Amino acid sequence: MHPVRLILLLAAPIGVTQSASAQSDEVILVRGGTVHTAVGAPIANGAVLLRGGKIAAVGANLTAPAGARIIEAAGKVVIPGMIDNHSHIGARPTDLNDSPMLIGPQHRFIDALDWNDPDFGDAVSGGVTTIVTGPGSGENVSGMATVIKTFGSDYTRRMLLEKGGMKFAMGAKGRARYPATTMGVAANLRQYLIRTQEYIAGQKKWEDGGRTGNPPARDLGYEGMSDVLEKRTYVRAHVHPATDVMTLVRLKDEFGFDLTLHHSTEAYKVAPELAKRGISAVVLPLGPRIGVGEDAMAGPYILWKAGVKIAMHTDAPVINQKWLRLCAALAMRYGIPDEEALKMVTLNAAQIARVGDRVGSIEVGKDADLVIMDGPWYEPRSRVDLVIGDGQVVFERAREGR
Repeated sequence: MHPVRLILLLAAPIGVTQSASAQSDEVILVRGGTVHTAVGAPIANGAVLLRGGKIAAVGANLTAPAGARIIEAAGKVVIPGMIDNHSHIGARPTDLNDSPMLIGPQHRFIDALDWNDPDFGDAVSGGVTTIVTGPGSGENVSGMATVIKTFGSDYTRRMLLEKGGMKFAMGAKGRARYPATTMGVAANLRQYLIRTQEYIAGQKKWEDGGRTGNPPARDLGYEGMSDVLEKRTYVRAHVHPATDVMTLVRLKDEFGFDLTLHHSTEAYKVAPELAKRGISAVVLPLGPRIGVGEDAMAGPYILWKAGVKIAMHTDAPVINQKWLRLCAALAMRYGIPDEEALKMVTLNAAQIARVGDRVGSIEVGKDADLVIMDGPWYEPRSRVDLVIGDGQVVFERAREGR
């Protein structure tokens, strides 16, 4: 079912008592399940109180307010709504890259965004309630991503962050033109960043001079990259080889921007360099993305042990958004503890996306985005029974026949 229709579900499933209040004003108590908050130990026989679209209370012994809707979760698992930090859903494939352009920071994914893309419904059915979605990797700089909820018809509520990170993509984008080597890509990026610094300096000089005379000519590309250099956003860098990782590290050292590595196939080889600079990594989906060896599959564990903040991703539609949790579950095979793996698809992903104050954990004051499952979140046999988004039921498996 389409997410816009899902949000209209009002009747209670088996085990749920529906109050007479309108759903937009609804108070909900989810009780009896094992609650994984992503910020502390799991709460056995826990409860979460939702009011006004926010989490109002979390604990082991909560009393339902009069008139509250009760969702019985005994024997089930409750986790935060999951966050995919690297997706491309919400736009036609032909709108993901503006090739043959090589550097296009003026591009904004929001201008291509189809809020009614049916892929959002798949994401919701898998418990993914927030995504960072943006341009592809066909350019060395392909534009600005956006951070949005996957459900609902109120666009102002769905949008969490219009400027959700500037996409860099390392590697030559064709051998028939410059840059055709890793050296050339690095030099081209460095030159553009220097020109952006000059553009910023020119704007500042005009403003400091009382704005007299004609203002400097505007350039949308340099304006977009100014957001990076002035830290209004950060760089989301598609990167695989350790050589390219270190090129990005040097560019960060030189220009001072905030950096998160994406895919990060060989980032584990230079994990200490990333940790000491506070560089985060969105790591391989560990699913059928590419054929990688055991060393790369263990890369997320090596990064985590080194102190690098990591998140998981699907690269949807490469892997369907609903399998995000299983990508993180596979990381457990290589040594990451289950609660840390959960953070990779919840709290860490939210913090890296700069929306950790809103989503990513079950804490008082955060958005009421919850997922109720019929077994451990990391178990492939477990299924999503219910998804709550902004305090409303947005998916019920019993009603979908899945």
